[in-house]
This record gives sequence, structure tokens and C-alpha cells, in this order.
Amino acid sequence: MSWVIGALAVTLGIVFLWGLFAPRSQWRTLSAWLVSNPGAHEPSGAAYGWRRFLSGVGVLGLLVVAGSAYSADLARQPRPGPPVTAVEQMWGSPTPTLVDRAVSPLDAPPAGFVDEPILGFQRFDDGRPEYLRALSAFSILGDANMPGYVGSPGDGTVSPVGASNLVVNVRGPLLCIPRQVVVLESETAIQIAVYYGLRDPLTGAAPDHVAGCPLEGVVTSSVLIPIELSGPVGERVVQNLAGNAVPEVAVVE
Repeated sequence: MSWVIGALAVTLGIVFLWGLFAPRSQWRTLSAWLVSNPGAHEPSGAAYGWRRFLSGVGVLGLLVVAGSAYSADLARQPRPGPPVTAVEQMWGSPTPTLVDRAVSPLDAPPAGFVDEPILGFQRFDDGRPEYLRALSAFSILGDANMPGYVGSPGDGTVSPVGASNLVVNVRGPLLCIPRQVVVLESETAIQIAVYYGLRDPLTGAAPDHVAGCPLEGVVTSSVLIPIELSGPVGERVVQNLAGNAVPEVAVVE
């Protein structure tokens, strides 16, 4: 149906433009055959002027209709979202929060927690990126010091992130917290695992972390966890405990 309307508009546009710039030619082509003596019945100059005026009004009307249709089509187009920040280019949306704590890694997997996949890492061989200073600290419902939360907050004067050699990115269930980190270093590889669980209860038995923090959780939060190594990453590969390489994320300024 839209092509029919478009063809009709083009046809009317041609007729109106013809009448605007060559009203005499239009009359001779479209109307002269209706009379036996076209020369004797040719319209006056005033009639041609009126035809020219009406054709001009028709052209303007078509332009107004076309402009309105174009504006309406633009309004229906999906509007672009807000500009993607450098942090979102690196780690995706929403912006991750930071585990601003001194993490003491284990050298063996702990029992009873959930091994969350590591989605990427970023090295600090050339100094810590400035964007980390602007990230919000990880918390749940405003609480940034949950019982069982991995690491320690330090003395409050210097961010523990300053001593780290890299950060890893994980997405854990919304109401669960990073509980433990495992780091195994060698001359050629750095193997890392991050374990999630529920916070420790103030009283009573420990909760079932595996049941409470399913890997298939629909609602998750993105977290960056700083890790201090025995030395720079250098040429070593970063892997999970299964030996699979973890993607490296370049710094975007």
C-alpha cells in the first residue's frame, strides 16, 4: 500500500511542477483536444497565471505532507542509547563494582562454595589504571562489610588495590558475595579461581552456598577483584584452574 501512495505522490508532483513552470504546454497536452479550434479557445494569460498559482500551492502541499511523513518516520526510529563509557567498553554494562580489599589467595579450592567463571582479566604491569579509583565498592543493599566477604579492608588510608598486579572480572548471583580466591603461580602460568557463597549468618548453622548461589542465576552483578601476585604477570598466561586461558581486557582510556 505504501508504494501506491508513493507513486500517486510522485505523479501529482510531476503534474503540479508541469503546471507551475509550463502551464501553456500542460493545457495544450491535456485540454486542447477537447475543443475543435484550440487556438481560438486558448486560455488567457490570467488563466495561465491562476493555473500556475494552483500548481505552486499543490507543490507546497506535497512538500508539507512529505516533510510531516519524514518527521513521523524519524520519531518512530529507535533512539540511540547513552554513550558507552570506557569502563563499559572494557567490562560491559552495567558498570562493575570493585572489591576494594586486600585478598589473601588460597592454594587449593575450598569446599562448599561456587566456582564462578572468570570472564576476563586486566594486568597492571605498567601501573594501576586511573578508572579504578572511580568505581564504587562492592556491596549488597549498602553493606560493604558482609560476614564472610573475601579479603580485608586494610587500614583505610591506602587502597589495597594499589598492591595488586591484576584484576579479574566475575558475575555472581545478586545476593551472593565473593568468598575465596585461589591463585596458583608458576614460571609460565597463573591459574585463578573465584568462589562465591552467601554471607555468614550472625547465628545458626552455615547456609548452603551451592544451593543459594546457582551458576544459572538470572540476576547477577559484575565485580572486579584485585589480586596481588609474587611478581608481574609478564609473559605468563592467565588461566582458570582447568587450564583454560582467561581473555585479557585491554585498558581503554
